[in-house]
Amino acid sequence: MRHRGFTLIELLVTIAVMTIVATIAVPGFQGMMARNQLAGDHNEILAGLNLARSEAIKRRQDVEFEVTNTSPWAYEINVGGSTLRVRSGSRGSLSLGTGTSVTFNSLGRAPACSSGCVLTITHSAGSRDININSFGRIGRG
Repeated sequence: MRHRGFTLIELLVTIAVMTIVATIAVPGFQGMMARNQLAGDHNEILAGLNLARSEAIKRRQDVEFEVTNTSPWAYEINVGGSTLRVRSGSRGSLSLGTGTSVTFNSLGRAPACSSGCVLTITHSAGSRDININSFGRIGRG
């Protein structure tokens, strides 16, 4: 007589192997998710700074990138008294070494950053810097 199905030993071994794999994989997956969120926030803030600079050049007037909240981070881009863009994150913090805002002039320069401005984005996975020089060049730190 032939029986089909799993034995109790086979089932217990399979559950033990799955438990070991899950124990190894979950912390790595959580770390990867935290790193991806940091990278996403970094790219969002970088895009906001680039937008502020390009709008200043396009409109030929001062455009301000202002950090409105540090934790969780939020920023606004203001042009001539009106708000062009507002963005915020759900986690992480944002700090600007020279104050709370960077103003780009009509040439796309940031005169207040004569010695360089640094925006620091901090998450549980680490931190990343964005550098702004007096010519308005925005670079990854």
